[in-house]
Amino acid sequence: MTNMLIVGGGKGCVELLPMLASDREINIIGLVDINPDAPAIPLAKKLGIPVSTDLKETLKRDNFNVVVNVTGKEDVLVFLRKTLPSSVEILGGLSSKLLWQFVNERQKREEELKQSIKEHDALYRIGIQLSSVERSQKIFDIILTSAMELVNTPAGSVVIMDEKSGMMRLVLAKGFSQKFISESTMWLVKPKGLTSIVIDSNKPTVIADITKEAIFSVNPSLIEEGVKSIAGIPLHYAGKTVGILYLNDFIPRGFTEKEISILNLMATQAALAIEKMRLLEKVEQLAITDELTQIYNRRYFNNALSNELYRAQRYKHSTSLLIIDIDNFKNYNDLYGHVYGNFILALMADIFRRSVRATDIVARYGGEEFAIILPETNKDTAVIFAERIRKEVADSCRPEKNMQIMCGVTISIGVATSSDDANSDEDLVKRADEAMYQAKKKGKNRVIAYNSKAASS
Repeated sequence: MTNMLIVGGGKGCVELLPMLASDREINIIGLVDINPDAPAIPLAKKLGIPVSTDLKETLKRDNFNVVVNVTGKEDVLVFLRKTLPSSVEILGGLSSKLLWQFVNERQKREEELKQSIKEHDALYRIGIQLSSVERSQKIFDIILTSAMELVNTPAGSVVIMDEKSGMMRLVLAKGFSQKFISESTMWLVKPKGLTSIVIDSNKPTVIADITKEAIFSVNPSLIEEGVKSIAGIPLHYAGKTVGILYLNDFIPRGFTEKEISILNLMATQAALAIEKMRLLEKVEQLAITDELTQIYNRRYFNNALSNELYRAQRYKHSTSLLIIDIDNFKNYNDLYGHVYGNFILALMADIFRRSVRATDIVARYGGEEFAIILPETNKDTAVIFAERIRKEVADSCRPEKNMQIMCGVTISIGVATSSDDANSDEDLVKRADEAMYQAKKKGKNRVIAYNSKAASS
């Protein structure tokens, strides 16, 4: 057993005292400081350690074999050496610094262990949450919120890869402006771009300051948003890319090896949960969803239109139908290829989906044709809505607005309404289709409502 006397009750002693007192091989027989209000005095009393302000009197005792000088004063160390016999070990100067470093390192390791336990507990809870959730949007929210909390970032996003088209789709973002979110819904993977680099990596890609990055291109919208640092964590499952988890900060910062390790573990959980949910949703949606655009297919559209017209007749209200065709799409496909053609189709579907009400139904009707069912909507309102969509497409689908678009893309829309133009679903589709072809004949990039008088003339 080591009987220890501590000389000096300053701030350093406050940190040192609990660690020494907790060691079973050390018996602290007293603490001495000329200042009765020294920071360590109350702590020593609380721990049951005798305290004194008289060093000379305390040194007359013979029941200690180690003295630790934590005053940091050389004259105190000299006095101790002159006064005490050689049998007493004196730790001061370099020795006390080494002791302090040892204790400090031990305390640091304990804090790291506590933090590690906390992080692994968080990962366990995240895993439990992901395994029990039943909706994909909730999965994305758990992944993003948990990751942002684990590494303390103010912003982030989850991006999913469409296996067929190779396009990236933003499914959730936090900490960004609505403008950034609406302009970053989907994009093609560009060679040497950030997305490409992250996907091809087996570990997180970290950029401490994107304003100083010159190796690969960064989305200008990120810089405009004020983002400075990025961590891109690839989500891989069974050798394929599921998506990317992005974490962002608005100040330059790096990510420690420990943070990267935690994110890697979480990425494994996230990829597994996303893939599991994908398989379940794929089975459910396969029969009614168009694979490329992820909106309803023609089979679902036919059933939905029949049901909506039945409801319209029963409750005496109008149902309107929009038939939409992409202008000059065959030429676009021939000039730029099917990859860019598929991008346009998916982009159209995304614009339509974001523009409609929850009760409206968007479907891919044919190759480059789409249909939108508007329940409880008269013709005038349907025309106004169609014109808004037409303008949105014309404005959004320009090369200067979206780098993935090779030349301007527009649409022609035909509108027909059940109470005015048809009593059956077949006739309503025919009338809307006729109106759309009228829009084509009159110069394209326009909305035409079906008019029985004009059609018969």
